[in-house]
Amino acid sequence: MRLLFLLSLVLVVSCGKAPSGANFGTTTVTELTTLKGEPLKEEVIPIVGGKVLHYADNEKFQIQGEVVTHQFIDPKADEANLIYWKHAFKDCSSSNIKTSEKSDGHTPAEYFFKCDAMGTGVIYTERSDKVTRIIKYEKK
Repeated sequence: MRLLFLLSLVLVVSCGKAPSGANFGTTTVTELTTLKGEPLKEEVIPIVGGKVLHYADNEKFQIQGEVVTHQFIDPKADEANLIYWKHAFKDCSSSNIKTSEKSDGHTPAEYFFKCDAMGTGVIYTERSDKVTRIIKYEKK
């Protein structure tokens, strides 16, 4: 019985989401492509030397110059609930910034809730508290 429990525990832990392996602010594009493979698409953005590399599962990496600065991923399971992030950031000096105000009056505003010490933030909608995007960046 103990053996079955231990094997189950190992299976659950090993099936967790694999980290990107990128160290934001230091990982180069060459290192990223070695880790993740060639991107599906490359998009130039209006930042000096900026571009976004698109990968499978809507995963994106923002590049400035030749350095990876941000990772954008979709939330999985509980990560889609703002309460999950409030708990994850409970020991962190977090901040909440309004990122958009929709002009049609029907679409809720979006907010960026972040913890710089963890180098993680989330975009969520005001009325539903549903997280639409996770953003990872260099820890401060």
